Amino acid sequence: MSVKGSTALVRLAGNPECEILGAMVLQEGSEKRFYERVVGQPYDREFGERQSSKRRGAQFERNAFAGDARLLREAFANQVGTTADRVMVRNLMDDHPGSKDDARIARLRITRDILADRLAGRTAPDIIVQPQLLLPTRPGPKPYFFIAPDLLVWTPESGTYLPGDLKSFIVRENEVSAGDLARVRLQLGAQNLALRHEYHRLDETVIVAPLGMLVFSKPNGLAPHAPRVEDIGGAIEAVQIGIRAFLRHRQRVDELRAGAEPYTVVGDLQPSFKDSCLASCVMAQWCRQRVAGTAADMGDVAGRMLGGATIDHLLALMTGAAAPIDEQQRIIATELRALGGRDAIGRAA
Repeated sequence: MSVKGSTALVRLAGNPECEILGAMVLQEGSEKRFYERVVGQPYDREFGERQSSKRRGAQFERNAFAGDARLLREAFANQVGTTADRVMVRNLMDDHPGSKDDARIARLRITRDILADRLAGRTAPDIIVQPQLLLPTRPGPKPYFFIAPDLLVWTPESGTYLPGDLKSFIVRENEVSAGDLARVRLQLGAQNLALRHEYHRLDETVIVAPLGMLVFSKPNGLAPHAPRVEDIGGAIEAVQIGIRAFLRHRQRVDELRAGAEPYTVVGDLQPSFKDSCLASCVMAQWCRQRVAGTAADMGDVAGRMLGGATIDHLLALMTGAAAPIDEQQRIIATELRALGGRDAIGRAA
């Protein structure tokens, strides 16, 4: 797995303070390769999406796109405002397959041509499959992110395309778990920002609504549910925070590395270990070792409440062996002593 495109922006949105993540985004290659170069040994744990999930996702997309995207046309006919047999679909992977930059750039040019055609009132597809967008990050190393929604869907109400993503999780009544929904909303947020950039290249007055479309799998097979239109205003703001964090991290890494590769300066960067890192980042255990013995190692809540205090200092505050140095520590000491007293009463009982 590599930390590129919308994946990078979603990760940065979730942990904007992590300079290690910033270096990982700048470094060429996969996350596992980054770990190996930093730590000096292979990454031997399971990581990334399971192969069974990848196969299911690939089959879901094949089903949706088969037969001139018949299932997709049926699913989106209401959003497009016509009947399924009149929905126009263009799959850019048919024109330029592959994930290399030359194929991405070719799909980007076609996507831009289609957006221009729509703005000019010319005939254009209602659904663009596998479009390519660009999200700039101003001059410097990695000056842009390639952003690749599964779909762009024309919406007559807004007068623009909106990004859409196919997700193969099985849902009932089109309801999704909060954790899954938060992650995919962030992906849509990155896609929406990139779409805004592409529109504003052509016409700065175009307003792209803070919306995105999600298509999940029906429980009785790999067929698409009716699309869910999501309000992603909060997700867009979170991704913008992630972009600003990347710019800070990029500057910091560049100041330290003096032309060397980003992984070489990781030891001088500040980690931001969170509980969620354990399930999403190869560097999680390495970063956890960097905060061992501090409140952050006890979890996100303890880290937020207790700051950078060491566990030894917290114990000293609780027992009175150390005096608080400010009002925050006085409050912490009082609460810890109260907790210690309740624990002692409970043991006595």
